[in-house]
Amino acid sequence: MIAKNNLGHLLGVCYGAVFATFVMAGLHSYWPDMSVWVLVLLSAAFFVAFYFAGLWVHVRNEQNKKLPINSKELRRRTKEFYDRLDSQGGPQSRQ
Repeated sequence: MIAKNNLGHLLGVCYGAVFATFVMAGLHSYWPDMSVWVLVLLSAAFFVAFYFAGLWVHVRNEQNKKLPINSKELRRRTKEFYDRLDSQGGPQSRQ
């Protein structure tokens, strides 16, 4: 199992590898006579940029889980929770 702090880095590496490859493939097909060194430098820059974008996506997802919800949604979730407990045959002490 991957720890939460490592999951963000893994997501960043995946984003960096996939999207940087797509951008570089598109750039190479648009401008095929570009120097190899320029392509390598741009590839590294795009990888770093998309790596940080992947980290940002992970952090935003974790923050969204912790954000408070409105009262209507809280009542709906609470009712859903207790209805599920009631359907499982839990104690009937709740009024």
